[in-house]
Amino acid sequence: MKKALRQIVALLLLGVFLLSAVAGCSKKADTKASEKVLVIGFDRDAELLDTIKTAWYSDALIYIHDRLVSRDYEFGYRPGLAERWEVSEDGLVWTFYLRKGVKFHDGSDFTAHDVKWTIDTIKDPATGSPFRADLEAIKEVEVVDDHTVRIILNYPFPNLLFNLSNTAAGIHPANAYEKYGDDYGKKIVIGTGPYKLEEWIPGDRTVLVKNEDYNWGPEWMSNRGPALIDKIILKVIPDESSRIMELETGGIHILRNVPETYVEKLEKNPDITVYKEPATKLGYLAYATDKEPFNDVRVRRAINHALNREEIIQFVFRGIGEVAYGYLPPALKDEYLEESRELAYEYNPEKARQLLAEAGYPNGFKATLSADNSSKSSKLAEIIQRQLKEVGIETEIQLYDSASYTDMLKEGKQELFIREYSWPNADILDWFLLSERFPYPNHSRWRDPKTDELIMYAARRPTWAERAEAYKEVQRYLIEQAVWAPIYVPMQIIAVRKEVKNFKYHPWMLQYNDGFDIEVE
Repeated sequence: MKKALRQIVALLLLGVFLLSAVAGCSKKADTKASEKVLVIGFDRDAELLDTIKTAWYSDALIYIHDRLVSRDYEFGYRPGLAERWEVSEDGLVWTFYLRKGVKFHDGSDFTAHDVKWTIDTIKDPATGSPFRADLEAIKEVEVVDDHTVRIILNYPFPNLLFNLSNTAAGIHPANAYEKYGDDYGKKIVIGTGPYKLEEWIPGDRTVLVKNEDYNWGPEWMSNRGPALIDKIILKVIPDESSRIMELETGGIHILRNVPETYVEKLEKNPDITVYKEPATKLGYLAYATDKEPFNDVRVRRAINHALNREEIIQFVFRGIGEVAYGYLPPALKDEYLEESRELAYEYNPEKARQLLAEAGYPNGFKATLSADNSSKSSKLAEIIQRQLKEVGIETEIQLYDSASYTDMLKEGKQELFIREYSWPNADILDWFLLSERFPYPNHSRWRDPKTDELIMYAARRPTWAERAEAYKEVQRYLIEQAVWAPIYVPMQIIAVRKEVKNFKYHPWMLQYNDGFDIEVE
């Protein structure tokens, strides 16, 4: 009898255990099923997840790091990690008052010491930061107390807030390099942003998980944190048609930089909304200006005259886009040179041939024409090749994947090559054309004292209005020297599936509300 009773009790306990286990598994399954995941498709991956050392700013870095200053949808400068700031009358001293209660992903407190370390590390030549020249105006950073930092400038610099609001100015913990060594930016990266790095599989995906403690987002956002999405996956899909298929089948929710050739197709899909507006982008044909024959301004002007930009817009972009006449897109209203169209080189093959003959190339010359291997760039290379051939310039097209293309430019193997930039500020010209940026990102290898002088003069103007006017003089000179051959201003095209709710489109700041306001059904 006792033995039977013990067996009954044992069976009852086992039943309770099994029911608990099943309930636990069910709860975990329900949690997993209810997890909100946003998948965003990209054509290329990050180079490094360290804002200090990379020149290619993956969207992941925007989600991982906060900055002292944020930018709203009207492009106004608003508080970020800094609650407020003051500027001295002479414009040389900026005092930033930092938010209290902010923590890094590793649980450590965010303080003024982290701000100082981040800026000092960027400015240290030994770091090799591509962002270093952008902070050249900063003389020193002083820690007043744990929540007050003073930035002292060498000269008045009205662009400081823009630079401090950039992805490159994301704040890192002061001990990051010492603590994590070579793994930092690869296997681990620490910020204060709404998402933490879970894993990065280069060439495949970056996975970010919600920072549950985050509640210090910019005040202008409708949700200051935590984020409404549990996980963001940045999925790398190099093949263009595969990206479109993934979007159509629901494998990804958002696709940035949609190729123009697919716009009409996607607009017919009831499950997808396509947004397109003029972007702060510019596409151009560049050349290694320190190599013959591109070191001759007559050859560079000839190339400009050889390009039929209207034909390119129709052939490559299906008419979605605008002709570029200068070195900045018209969306940069204050800084854009309105007379660019009058100063630009009109399509004139006969004039191109005449200039080539004057430069000593009556029969033209041969050169390589490099581009990335996207369908857009491939088509662009083909039509440029045909147009240049009409004036006697024979080109051999060389296509690269994005990583190899960057490596080639850094190694200085380029002759003619196709590039496109995206940036909402005239200081993009500093980035690409200052001599100190040689050989990369000054990939056109343009080292010219007058350009340096004009850019540095513009960058150091004491007011924004004076700065904008000075950058117009930079643009006039660049057009005269035909440093590039500007071709097109593309639309910013983004496609979003119906499962994504509360999406707010902005052609300049695509990523900012993904980490805060967006929801996924």
